[in-house]
Amino acid sequence: MRKIVDVVNLNADASCLSSTSWQSILQGGKHSTLFTFLQTYVQLRKKISLGVLGATVVDMAKWNPEAVALIKDHPEVFEIILRPFAHDISLLRSPEGFALNYRYGKEVLLNEFGRVEPYFLPPEFMLTNYQVAQLVSEGVQGTFVNANRFTSDVKKKIPTVPYMVRGVNETRLICVPVFGELTRAYLDSIHRYDARAWNSKIMELPNEVCVSWRDGESPFLIPDGNERERGWLESESPEIERIFVTEARKQWTPQSPTAEGGDRLLSYPVHSFLAWVKEFRMLGFVQKVNAYEERLKALSVQEKTLWFSLINSDILSAVEKASPVVSLLDRTTNREYSFTIWRSERGFEGEDYLYVLDNLQEKPELLHGRPFHIQRLANRSAYLTMLMVKPNGSH
Repeated sequence: MRKIVDVVNLNADASCLSSTSWQSILQGGKHSTLFTFLQTYVQLRKKISLGVLGATVVDMAKWNPEAVALIKDHPEVFEIILRPFAHDISLLRSPEGFALNYRYGKEVLLNEFGRVEPYFLPPEFMLTNYQVAQLVSEGVQGTFVNANRFTSDVKKKIPTVPYMVRGVNETRLICVPVFGELTRAYLDSIHRYDARAWNSKIMELPNEVCVSWRDGESPFLIPDGNERERGWLESESPEIERIFVTEARKQWTPQSPTAEGGDRLLSYPVHSFLAWVKEFRMLGFVQKVNAYEERLKALSVQEKTLWFSLINSDILSAVEKASPVVSLLDRTTNREYSFTIWRSERGFEGEDYLYVLDNLQEKPELLHGRPFHIQRLANRSAYLTMLMVKPNGSH
């Protein structure tokens, strides 16, 4: 018997998920694509550690509250772990910006679900050691790292079992390594309606308790995604037991690497930024966003809520990264075919959001536009404004 912690990132702003597609996924209440996706886990009693972004939850609360209620009503299936509000690039964040994004991500999760476990899943597995210390000061107990996201030299130095990662100012935080190979095995399984890749990979891994990571929006990007997801879950090996992070924690004795400069990393590895600035197409945009962040404390409550829309990493991903091409099995013909998952126009949306923020004082009507990406912006701004003006809120 192998135990698996299935960590799922759910990000409605993913670079391949257009705003119009997300709008369609939300529509239909209990018959929506999103609700059906979540309901499969409840029906099959498949536990997941759900890392849903605060901004995504706000969208759900407005346009599919049934999905929020389903998650809230089934704590035996959905463990909620800490996420920030926006899926940002933490390497670019100031201490104030990182803290604000973290704090309101947590506030949204607590506001909608009433519970959240103290394990923080960083967007893109980007985290600085200053931010490790910030998380410790916020009462966070653990974070995650994916060795497959780093160079082979760095990968060799990242432990394969939970360990104590070092932050600045002599802070320590549990760091949980995920097995990056399981992401590929999951994708192969849903692309081919065949869980054998997933089942066999888990059995090959050395740890009795394995931790996986994947994007929850993956089935939304391919034809018959929910059917593929359900088929994968139904054919998951009975030799695999799903558990939560909090259940696995009881079995971990986090290591404390001690050899400075040895074959184990003491600190959180620095992620490459190359894929997000590959041709520097969005360099001007990044500079303008950073200029707002430099005066974050002086921004009004509403301006802060709009700033969150600008720091989304997928604005850069949609512009700088190539569209993935995958091989899918057609169950009708039993043949595989090539399918392109196109990047969305998230880059345009980022520029549109910047225009709104630049001109909001003179043109407040800009938040009442008809495009869904503007409707989302207005809804998120109103929701965060409500949280920020609460007695315990932060301005």
